[in-house]
Amino acid sequence: MSKKVWLDKNGVEFEEKPEYPEIELEDRRNEVVRHITLKESKWFGVDLRFSKFTDVNFVGTELKHIFFSNVKVDSMQWGGTVFENIIRPANKSDFSGLPGCKGWVNAEPVTFKNCDISTANFENCNLSKVNIENCNIDGLRINGVLIKDLLDK
Repeated sequence: MSKKVWLDKNGVEFEEKPEYPEIELEDRRNEVVRHITLKESKWFGVDLRFSKFTDVNFVGTELKHIFFSNVKVDSMQWGGTVFENIIRPANKSDFSGLPGCKGWVNAEPVTFKNCDISTANFENCNLSKVNIENCNIDGLRINGVLIKDLLDK
């Protein structure tokens, strides 16, 4: 039988059940899981902080209400992937009311290195203060205007 831990509404963890627990978790820390299928499974209230995934198939997966800060993604294929409603928190998190969040916010810049995002579409995105360095911009258009032509003038 596995151990249980509890979180209060501020995300504080307890090994003994507090008077007003927000969520109860099965404690499976430090487990190594190999060669399993979780196809079509549903996960709710899962704490995966500092976990590592290698050779994982996420085809057709939906992720919602995800804290994706201080994450490193390396060697990923993402054709057909849609990123929607991605927020860039200034000093407040839209997820602060969820269990385990305790108002935590990370407003560090997001970085793309050595990525092929050719043929990508950006629609209704805030690209203010975006810095593009040492990138191939052949065919890059903003609102139909070829950027390389503007830079060559």
